[in-house]
Amino acid sequence: MDIGDDAEAPPGRSVGGFDRAARAWVLTLFGVAGLALATAIPLLSRWATRLPWVPFHGPLSLLGSFDQPWLTWGRPALGLLAGAAFAGWVILDSPVLHLSRDEIRVERRGRVERVIERSKVDTVYRRRSRIVIETAAGRTLFEGDVEGDRVAVRDSFLAFGYPWEGPRD
Repeated sequence: MDIGDDAEAPPGRSVGGFDRAARAWVLTLFGVAGLALATAIPLLSRWATRLPWVPFHGPLSLLGSFDQPWLTWGRPALGLLAGAAFAGWVILDSPVLHLSRDEIRVERRGRVERVIERSKVDTVYRRRSRIVIETAAGRTLFEGDVEGDRVAVRDSFLAFGYPWEGPRD
């Protein structure tokens, strides 16, 4: 390969992961959900203990009986923290695909999880919300939820000549 070949190749492109606005949205959504759930736990547990068919009446009544003053703000704060921690896990566990002419690097949690050589890729397509990359023999090299606009993800693969199966519009 000479320098002229590299000059004509498009630069690498990344698809997937969460951008800044999406990270803020996920953190807010999960944080508020954790806060709401933690706030509602005493009410829900007291309501559930009144239903005869609900199991675990003992633990549920114990959960609903915590009425110390610090729990008025402590429980929602812990729910907010738990929701934000879960959101952080969701964000970090989302795969990011770095596409180039020669390979696809799959990263999770900031580490390269897998490198897929271009010569092994026979088919790339979307199955519901997941991107699937397969060999000619049908072996799955990658299958995972890739965040981002469906058209932008497809166009990124097509820009590097990967064989995209499915609608191109």
